[in-house]
Amino acid sequence: MEVGYATRADELERALPARSRARRTTRRAALTVLGRLPRRPAPGVRIVHYHYVFDDERESFARQVEYLASEFEPVSLSEAVERLRAGLVGGRELVVTFDDGFRNQLGNAAPRLAEHRISACFFLITQLVSAGPERAAEICRDRLHLPRPVEPLKWNEAAELLDLGHEIGSHTRSHPNLVDLEPAALEEELGSSREELQRRLGHAIAHLSAPYGERALFSPAVSQAARAAGYSSCSTAMRGRNLFAEDVFSLRRDHLEAGWPVADLRYFLGRG
Repeated sequence: MEVGYATRADELERALPARSRARRTTRRAALTVLGRLPRRPAPGVRIVHYHYVFDDERESFARQVEYLASEFEPVSLSEAVERLRAGLVGGRELVVTFDDGFRNQLGNAAPRLAEHRISACFFLITQLVSAGPERAAEICRDRLHLPRPVEPLKWNEAAELLDLGHEIGSHTRSHPNLVDLEPAALEEELGSSREELQRRLGHAIAHLSAPYGERALFSPAVSQAARAAGYSSCSTAMRGRNLFAEDVFSLRRDHLEAGWPVADLRYFLGRG
């Protein structure tokens, strides 16, 4: 089977069901209005997460990175976790992260991050990295719920991200809903992915990003399993800032899309 990877955001948009496209249009209109409201970032450590930067999003992503670098203090995830644990948060820290492990993260995102010396953390699904076209298409469809497959990173490209000064974290082995797993299966997902990343990359893996990660799909049991598996932090998909006393095994992150205007970022990152 020949797989045609999506390389542009508008390709993915057109492949969505009509109802999903309508919801996105409505949401876009609402954000356009909300983005006009004057907001300043509230103090705390902000963590943002993306999934991809498509070819037609490079310019808008560059404007976003410029805004983030000028408005905040970009730090690595490891630095942010250390400051939170020590209670030494300045209040302007911002961490950039990416989930899943798509090739456009290296080709389109990394060069823009380098322009502002930003070290991001890339959370990889180990079964997706270097997956062949048919397997990648299956994971994108069944696990990531994408209407078109997106090309994954290869292992040597993940190593290149490390060489560029970025961090690599785990996004589990197969991207399941962790709260649905029995304890043994949860341990396997978190432990085996960390072990494989360390073996293939020859580098310690400190951080975990929980798949889905919204409030209803995250639990104390996931936090505890992350600790037990040897991670130093666990990130969620719950929006908001991280404060001095926040648990670093349930870090909040604001989801962003590379094609959004900067006004959208001001809106989301100005919320408490």
